[in-house]
Amino acid sequence: MDMRTLPVALALAAVTCTAPLLAADSRRDGVTEKTLAAIAALDARGEKIADRYLKDRVAGEPVACLPHARMRRSAAASDDVLLYDSGSVVYVNSPDLGCPRARNNALISVSPIPRLCSGDIIQVQDPLAGVPIASCTLNEFVPFRKMKKGG
Repeated sequence: MDMRTLPVALALAAVTCTAPLLAADSRRDGVTEKTLAAIAALDARGEKIADRYLKDRVAGEPVACLPHARMRRSAAASDDVLLYDSGSVVYVNSPDLGCPRARNNALISVSPIPRLCSGDIIQVQDPLAGVPIASCTLNEFVPFRKMKKGG
């Protein structure tokens, strides 16, 4: 490679290396937008469930994983809005393909590690029969935190 083509090669390498980072940022923005849209589309029953968890909270940057030890409880406001309460933060997951029959049943993690991550498959289980009836793949989690009072 001669000295005249070196700057062009370096510029192409820089663009090639940053493209995945830009794609990850836009995907992350898409996760938050999808989650907020799913919350906005809830029916009256789903709104009541979501309000119990999300009242006075604002969305933050999506995260990939949640440690099981932090989770106090979970609920489904709909097939598209799964809520994970860790006390100070409530995480909302909106699976890309939804989570069929999630609202009226139990959500069971089948992960062998002590955390729940984007890409993990969870089972939807009938609480009375104790058998899996559906499953879904989790997306990134959008954290909702209480707004700080004052300035």
